[in-house]
Amino acid sequence: MKYILDGKKMGSREEAHGYLKETFGFPAHYGNNLDALRDCLMEQADVEIEVQHEEEMLAALGRYGELLLQVLQDVKNR
Repeated sequence: MKYILDGKKMGSREEAHGYLKETFGFPAHYGNNLDALRDCLMEQADVEIEVQHEEEMLAALGRYGELLLQVLQDVKNR
């Protein structure tokens, strides 16, 4: 399944994880952190992810945004 993420909707860690939880349909017990993101995405088969407005997300999240993108890349490369 292909997901197109809007970086403009990830202006803080809390916003990012809320948006990701809703977009990917994660369970209520989703941990709202990068380890939980990786775990939940790895459980899904054939996930294709595109991030639009990546620059805005990185400007808002800084290093955390870079780490988030790395998780998404890791899922893509599995």
